[in-house]
Amino acid sequence: MDTAQPPNSVGSTFPSNGDAGLIQQVLAGDQTAFTQLVNKYRQQVYAIAYRFCNNAQEADDLAQEAFIKAYQNLSKFRGDASFRTWLLRITTNLSINLVKSGRMSKDSGEAPDDFHGHVDHSQLSLMLQDEKKAALRKAVAKLPPKQQKTLLLKTYNGMTCEEVARVMDCSVGTVKANVFNALKRLKTLLNVGE
Repeated sequence: MDTAQPPNSVGSTFPSNGDAGLIQQVLAGDQTAFTQLVNKYRQQVYAIAYRFCNNAQEADDLAQEAFIKAYQNLSKFRGDASFRTWLLRITTNLSINLVKSGRMSKDSGEAPDDFHGHVDHSQLSLMLQDEKKAALRKAVAKLPPKQQKTLLLKTYNGMTCEEVARVMDCSVGTVKANVFNALKRLKTLLNVGE
């Protein structure tokens, strides 16, 4: 049971055979095939949405909206990129639109990675970690939109520069420049190295 993503092959109609088969089944009317796609990509979609809005409820809503939009437009999916890339582009665009609209709820303060069950750290150590996370989230929110989007996709979602370039519809060089400039600006905003 290999759960790793197959490598993308440039120029192929559907880079991921597993996804291509599921897409064909959905287009043929098999609703359970789309459920399999949702289950496969649910965590990645949620993670991207959460990184943009910092709110669990908003991220749930965005993830649901992304899957609905993907389902409604599945017949338009050309396969120029992988289904994953296409879906993450939809999620990113919806997230950016929500942030720009100002409709977002206030930060819930409950990041999904903040829950570790029983932790052996002291209460003071946990408070300092939370402060650092909050300061980083605030600093990332101050970045220019393209730098923020690039950094969130590359750093928090572990995407390669090539994958980020496909999601953002730009060159790999632009992705690298955005990451470099974002990190440089974050150092300044967080007063790192001074």
